Amino acid sequence: MRIISFMVLICLGSISAQTFIGKINPVPDASQVNINSGDSLKILAVMADFLEDKDESTLGNGKFGTLFSKDYGTKILDPLPHDLSYFQKHLTFAQNYFSKVSKGKLNISFEVLSDIFTASKTMRNYSPLSTSTDLTPLGNLSKEIWSQVKTKYPGVRFNDYDIFLIFHAGAGRDVSLPGSFGNEKDIPSVYLSDKALKQIFNDDLTGLPQNRYGKYNTMVIPETESREVSSLGGNVLVELSINGLIVSSIASHIGLPDLFDTNTGLSAIGRFGLMDGQAIFAYSGCFPPEPSAWEKIYLGWTTPVEASLKDMQINITTNLAATPSDTVILKIPINASEYYLVENRIRDAKKDGSKVRISSHDGSITDLLFAKDADGYYSYNVDSLSGVVLDVDEFDWALPGNGIVIWHIDENIINSKIADNKINTDKNLRGVDVEEADGIQDIGEQFTTIFGDEVVGEGDAVDFWYGTNPSKLFKNKFTKDSRPNTLSNSGANSLISLKDFSPISTKMSFKLSWGDSLIKPITVKDLKDTSDWMYLNTFTFKDSLNFIVTTPEELKILDLNGNITFSHKFNDFFVFPPSVKNINNSIYYYSSGQNKLNYFIKKENSSNIGTIVFPEFISSKPVIWEKTDGTARLIIGTQTGKVYFLSLGSGTNEAPAIVDSIALPTFYVLNQIAVSDSYYSMLCNDSREIEPGTCLLIDSENNSLELPYDGYDLGLTKDKTGNLVSIVSTRENKIYKIINNKVVTNIKLNSTVLTSLSLGDVNQIGENNIVFIDNGNLDVRNMAGASIDNFPYVLANGNSFLSKPLVADFYGNKSAEIISTDENGNIYALEGSTGKLVDGFPVPSGKGNSFNVLLDKHNNELYLSLIASGKLYVWNIGSSTGELYWSSLYGDQANTSFVPAASSTNKINSFFPTDRAYNYPNPVYGDETNIRYFVSEDSKINIRIFDLAGDFVAELNDNAAGGFDNETIWDVKNVQSGVYLARVEAVGASGKTENTVIKIAVIK
Repeated sequence: MRIISFMVLICLGSISAQTFIGKINPVPDASQVNINSGDSLKILAVMADFLEDKDESTLGNGKFGTLFSKDYGTKILDPLPHDLSYFQKHLTFAQNYFSKVSKGKLNISFEVLSDIFTASKTMRNYSPLSTSTDLTPLGNLSKEIWSQVKTKYPGVRFNDYDIFLIFHAGAGRDVSLPGSFGNEKDIPSVYLSDKALKQIFNDDLTGLPQNRYGKYNTMVIPETESREVSSLGGNVLVELSINGLIVSSIASHIGLPDLFDTNTGLSAIGRFGLMDGQAIFAYSGCFPPEPSAWEKIYLGWTTPVEASLKDMQINITTNLAATPSDTVILKIPINASEYYLVENRIRDAKKDGSKVRISSHDGSITDLLFAKDADGYYSYNVDSLSGVVLDVDEFDWALPGNGIVIWHIDENIINSKIADNKINTDKNLRGVDVEEADGIQDIGEQFTTIFGDEVVGEGDAVDFWYGTNPSKLFKNKFTKDSRPNTLSNSGANSLISLKDFSPISTKMSFKLSWGDSLIKPITVKDLKDTSDWMYLNTFTFKDSLNFIVTTPEELKILDLNGNITFSHKFNDFFVFPPSVKNINNSIYYYSSGQNKLNYFIKKENSSNIGTIVFPEFISSKPVIWEKTDGTARLIIGTQTGKVYFLSLGSGTNEAPAIVDSIALPTFYVLNQIAVSDSYYSMLCNDSREIEPGTCLLIDSENNSLELPYDGYDLGLTKDKTGNLVSIVSTRENKIYKIINNKVVTNIKLNSTVLTSLSLGDVNQIGENNIVFIDNGNLDVRNMAGASIDNFPYVLANGNSFLSKPLVADFYGNKSAEIISTDENGNIYALEGSTGKLVDGFPVPSGKGNSFNVLLDKHNNELYLSLIASGKLYVWNIGSSTGELYWSSLYGDQANTSFVPAASSTNKINSFFPTDRAYNYPNPVYGDETNIRYFVSEDSKINIRIFDLAGDFVAELNDNAAGGFDNETIWDVKNVQSGVYLARVEAVGASGKTENTVIKIAVIK
């Protein structure tokens, strides 16, 4: 159901703007009506009046033709009499409109019954309260009138029709004009859908007609929207046609949502499309513009051309001048849910002026020609027209200008709000939005003129994109830093640039380019799969980069352009991230789930694919372990506590085979394994449902270490002395550093759930760091447990990081970068040394499934890829000269969860660099501050704190781990405001001694 109501404001005697008021569609029916091409939408219309009244809160007395205080003659819009012929003419306009704008895909046919049916009460009794959502009065009117029709016309076959329409006496409560005589009890124009009527009558629809699809509906439209207003010189007739009202109501029936702000009634797309009050009452309601690109696509009337990810010159032709080979609507994808629609809208595409066909009161037909806008033929003043407008040769004459229109479409907003008919209620985040070229987003904004009149922005000529646009803010480009800009709705860099728009013409051009200084999109491939489980792997074979997509049932291999080169259905459900590795130019791929292991082996001239069934369910992701002795094994664990070691198989139909196994201690099952050289470390969880639970770390030397709480994640690396270091995160929200089967460090975090853990030398000081997401923030700790400089990184607007961070050096700034996605699907890359965004980031992919982000090197180029919302995205992010530390979900694509020792060339050799001694926060506003310092060897730390008068305040002692930034906390709860001097002294294990003094400000 859609109520159409709006306010028209008068400025110097002319209608200058409209604003919707009243109750707007509280029970919308979002289902679309499918109309086959060439089919007719059949309308059955009746005329209805009311018992005569003298009610000053309604216009007229309830009978047709009683609205005006005097006879205005026939030289006006929609003149009297408002009879059968009059309403047939208005439906003829609707017939012509839809035939043209749909290019014959929607044909309207209609019948108007000759009798006038009279309701049992006066008009006010059928008018819903303006403050109420109860539409029962309108439902009662519908039931009454259609019951009378059924009685008087027993032979009418209602199921031959689609829409049932009541034309009622009086004006609609849709227009509020200063000085008008009452209208608070007039009837609002409304489309009552099947859903609305069932809600009104609690499914008791007795008396209402059913259409040919067994659905109920009623359209309620007034005889006219013209009415008198008082002025200093007496009454003045404001002439408004019901053409636009009828057209928009039919559009509601076939499924178009309202595109104005249905909370406030204010305009949202202006006169750039159909479903907005400014468009419905364009040219005083005589004719609206054509539907927008999105409206036509949504109705299935047209299909856009989708832009490829190539820099190119785009030519785009206006609808009425296009040939079949021309591009009329261009779709430019932003991410999985957002895109731009670009169309060329020209008011006079035929270059022959505006031709208007009018039927006079006596039925004669007149064709008028307006070579240009002129007095009496503007959007807000059509004094040159009289009678009923039957047709216009080009409906886009109702546009506010000419040129390219750019629409920003967000399907997430549309899908989440369409059921409530609120697609464009947030003016800062609309589902269907006009990118206004003048740089001032003022459609729907309210302004007050120097005369005190309130007007509403409806869009104008400088909102179109064309090379000679005179707007001061127009720079003939639409880029990430223009106004408006090409950022996604979540603020990510779409990597889209449109430049050099040509002058206004029926065929216009602009340059489309992709990418930024560092990052360039390569592939976007719709995999046409909406599964919750989708994993991504890459591999290089015969000097070609390939992508493996694993869905619950299928393996797909795609080339760099997104073309599917191989697919195979396994017909099983697989939940663990697959592993893949190139060993001696042979590709080994494994995926697992339930009690099955899938394998795909590709060699130079052969391949092998199949499934192995295990006697028990698998509990861990498969790991490919390539040992230093040249052998390679596949490792998986099962829910019965078994760990199996398998041969990799071959490409000559030889399946992987179990070559060894071990049994875990009682009640433990393998959760994750990390491997390096000839060493492995296994993270096992207690399978019993006992709180808080325990986890067990077991290595290849048969050492075991039990930790409290379930284990979540495991990483393996080497420190600067060559020790193997296991990093374990647990459900206790702790991260443990373990060397030689002993806990060296444990870090307590803030997370409610900590699941992500990566490793890499982020600040490149010669020791790997621990990278993880803590309460949605991206944090980096050194192996001593201290946060490195400029971290954690906190996203704006309360957003959270979601995907496991990747660590790689690709920006060339003497530090590694960290990559992760947020809940909106935006991909962030942060500089490890500064904590700042890498230039060009974030970039959007889209909300939805995003299980793993990948980095891979190929032909001296670095590629970033991921799957989101069923689409594969690939970007080139520069050269591959830097180091890949953690490049996949579990370290690498073999799922080894291992990162080699950091390069010693980055090691800080100074024992106690004074420039790395400081405190944070500074000033100190809270109860404590962290005093940070670096030592190159294990040291004893003494910190003595004095005030500016030299008086002793506090002494702190601590042990510092060599090769790391360390921290000592100073509790200042009982310290007065002031500036303090802290002397930090380090005494190394070798006997070295150095010190420095730092200033600390305390403010309370």
